[in-house]
Amino acid sequence: MTDAQSGAVMNRGLRGRVIAAIAVFFLGAVTIALTAHLADEEGIGWLTAQETRIIAAEMALFGILLIELVAGILLVRFHRSGSLQMGIAVRAVLRLVAYLILLVSVVSILASNPALAVGVGSVTGVVIAFSAQNLIANAFAGMFLAIGRPFKVGETITVMGVTGRVADIRVMHTLVDLGDRIALVPSNAMMAQVIQRPRRERSRMEWEEPADPE
Repeated sequence: MTDAQSGAVMNRGLRGRVIAAIAVFFLGAVTIALTAHLADEEGIGWLTAQETRIIAAEMALFGILLIELVAGILLVRFHRSGSLQMGIAVRAVLRLVAYLILLVSVVSILASNPALAVGVGSVTGVVIAFSAQNLIANAFAGMFLAIGRPFKVGETITVMGVTGRVADIRVMHTLVDLGDRIALVPSNAMMAQVIQRPRRERSRMEWEEPADPE
């Protein structure tokens, strides 16, 4: 398959995901609104008694579908721009935040107690923050490395006691070729360590002395 064909397939897949995400959003909103309306009608006692559980289940179902579709859309967009590793990191952070919001919403509906939902959300947020701190730190460090470019692919560097040739620079880690093996150095460690590399030669124009004006 050629690059043009791959791009066309990716574009069709992206459009399909966008359409599906919009459809899921509106279908979920209509379903939840219809459930709430029918629960208020007389003669449907069982629905009125189970209204909160049914709405919570619907919100969880449609919320999960929507989160996964949006995460897939972001990943495809980053892939198209040549930043697949960054897309994976952004997708992971998006999922963490979105699922936290969804969890708080579902708990709030089930408990009918906003204070309880805030408490559960705070505790869950702290747990997620501690568990994802390395992921987020590596993602931000990878972005700074991509912008600053303290070293380039093909250069020989020394970091964390190992010396090798830079094989690839990714968002989460840098691949250092050690000859008989590959070292994966986390981006966060790159920002906190002293990196040694050969001095880059200046171009001839940079070394030339500017001519004195007559």
